[in-house]
Amino acid sequence: METLVISFIKYAVKLLLSPLVLFFIVCVIALVCHLKRPKTYCGIKVAAFGIGWLLISSQYVFSNFLLHDLEYHYPVVKLQAEHWKSADYLYTPGCYFYDVDTVEVSQWPRCSLTRLTQTAMMARISGQTIIVSAGHFLDDPDIDYAREAKRFVKHITDSPVIAISKGTNTEEELKALYAFTGDRPIAVITSATHMQRLMLIAERIGFSQLEPVPVEHLSPPTYDITLNIPSINSIQHTERALYEYFGLLYERARDD
Repeated sequence: METLVISFIKYAVKLLLSPLVLFFIVCVIALVCHLKRPKTYCGIKVAAFGIGWLLISSQYVFSNFLLHDLEYHYPVVKLQAEHWKSADYLYTPGCYFYDVDTVEVSQWPRCSLTRLTQTAMMARISGQTIIVSAGHFLDDPDIDYAREAKRFVKHITDSPVIAISKGTNTEEELKALYAFTGDRPIAVITSATHMQRLMLIAERIGFSQLEPVPVEHLSPPTYDITLNIPSINSIQHTERALYEYFGLLYERARDD
């Protein structure tokens, strides 16, 4: 289980990497500079930097550039491909689940929905056993993510589904998976931005036969250099890319 300190650090890092939060912090610094040294134009320069950073982050060409190496480091895997069908299991780690009184698909955010539906579609073709994981890490501690994911997937496919209700982060989930399967050929279905970090952690744990199947791509494989009206989606994509790069640096530092 993650300690409260680790959870706080992860939350703080994610918060500080948000372009909107950084913009607010820069504005506060600019105001202080202006009040302390109004004649140096220091505050105006700092504020201009903050505005420029926010505008750049709001452009899809910038967020797509940041996302591209993350999302296409591993090639897109089509359902028609053959290599993933030789895996012993189809595995997808947890993302999130909303325990709200609404229709089934509205209880799952995009990351969970794409992972689970892609896994179920693959299982319908191959008949392979599905493994879903993650424990009691949601807002409601009584909700078991893996159990809910299994229930959802069973609506889509008749293939066997195994729920491993352990783990509050990627490393804990992969350790629980390794304890169950060992080093076996496994097709891993997770968000494209998350795949590089997952594979680094998996290799450290002892996996050597994982087949990456990235889903939930936020950027196109090719894109034009254009300007767009400032977009909150682009800002969110920039934040997600920066967080994953920070996570990759952390994992690589652990391996050194």
